[in-house]
Amino acid sequence: MATDVRAHRLFLRPGGKGLALRKDRKRRAFGPRQVLVLLALQAVFFLALREAYLFLITWDELVVRKVDVVCAKPELKAALDAHFAGARLGNILLCDLDALRARVRRLAWVEDAGVRKAFPSRLVVTVAVRTPFLVLERGGGLWLADASGHVLEPVFDTGEYGLPVVSDEAGFATDAFGKWEAAARCYNALPQDEKARLAGLRCGDFGTLELAFKDDPVRVVVGPGDPAADLARFRARRAGWERLFGPLARVHMGFDGRTFVRPAEPAGDGVPAPDKGD
Repeated sequence: MATDVRAHRLFLRPGGKGLALRKDRKRRAFGPRQVLVLLALQAVFFLALREAYLFLITWDELVVRKVDVVCAKPELKAALDAHFAGARLGNILLCDLDALRARVRRLAWVEDAGVRKAFPSRLVVTVAVRTPFLVLERGGGLWLADASGHVLEPVFDTGEYGLPVVSDEAGFATDAFGKWEAAARCYNALPQDEKARLAGLRCGDFGTLELAFKDDPVRVVVGPGDPAADLARFRARRAGWERLFGPLARVHMGFDGRTFVRPAEPAGDGVPAPDKGD
């Protein structure tokens, strides 16, 4: 059956472009009855939405009944479990997660915390625990602290944690944060075997640190620039100094190009031996 090509050009002018089709568009005006119907439908919709909302926030099935705590520190997890066991957190839809997270983060051992809803009636609290770093001596007591200097808990026996004690000649009365940072940098710079032998770091003026070691009476003062290199130089030259001066009490390595050596006091002699430069 042949197709009339001209049928496809019904709306084309010869040699021209297609003509635009015109449609009669009539605006439909709503009458008073239609407007009232629309308003009534809107009212019904919002009323149903309100009733659904009131039902959900008062529904017993959405009341928080359990809080799961994910925490690597057993003591902290037990404390949080006990706290949430007696807490009334209400409807899960109305539970303020930011406020709950802020409450958990106020605990000393908590570095960060996350809280999420697990419908229909459970919350999950995930806790990131701070890591003990050094023991801080301040205010007449000992305190366990993390790398930032945040105090975790009091320490009654330093052997319980096996960490060095950081102290200050002036009790951290000035520049406490700067001195803590200097002690932390020094401790991190030391080799692992030296960390294991270290008993304490005493902060001094101008960034120097006096290192005390377990089962070793000699106090070694290192500078803030390269404490590990200062300590290595002391280890390398200690035998020679002891041959010259006898047993040592204190060696100051914190001066550029010079070392001050204080020999140990002879038994029964109350007069301290003077420092000797090298």
